[in-house]
Amino acid sequence: MKFRKSQNLSRSRKTVTRLSYADFPYYQDFFKGTLIQDEAVFRTFAERASEFIDTVTFDRLQDKTLLDLHKNKIQKCTCALAEQLFRRNLSFVNGIPDSENLPKTSESIGAYSVSMANPYDYVQELSLTDAEFQKSLKSTALRYLGITGLMFRGVE
Repeated sequence: MKFRKSQNLSRSRKTVTRLSYADFPYYQDFFKGTLIQDEAVFRTFAERASEFIDTVTFDRLQDKTLLDLHKNKIQKCTCALAEQLFRRNLSFVNGIPDSENLPKTSESIGAYSVSMANPYDYVQELSLTDAEFQKSLKSTALRYLGITGLMFRGVE
């Protein structure tokens, strides 16, 4: 059985190269994310999330047509994965997440007050083994991208 390379197909597709599939304004305004407060931190984790998406979609999103077709789902998935990666990378002091690195849940101006996230909200995710965490990331990607066919591992 001979297989034939379709060179015309690969040349006719428009490819896209980008650092991240979602930006900080999308995270705040459309995804309604509040966990990551700093734009530079978000960019870092969104880039790692985008790399993970490229892996589980077998780089299918290099095709601009597919990227445009599923853009909203891909952006939501990027934000959700970025939050998971952010929670996983919190630093610890005495076995609990360092309170200086926890996100603010609220901040007031009059009689200044700041409330931070509860450190124990992150303990379960941080206690996962690397294999369990990878499985959790795949589950999140499947929730957002499963219906798109982008994660299909068979032959088309």
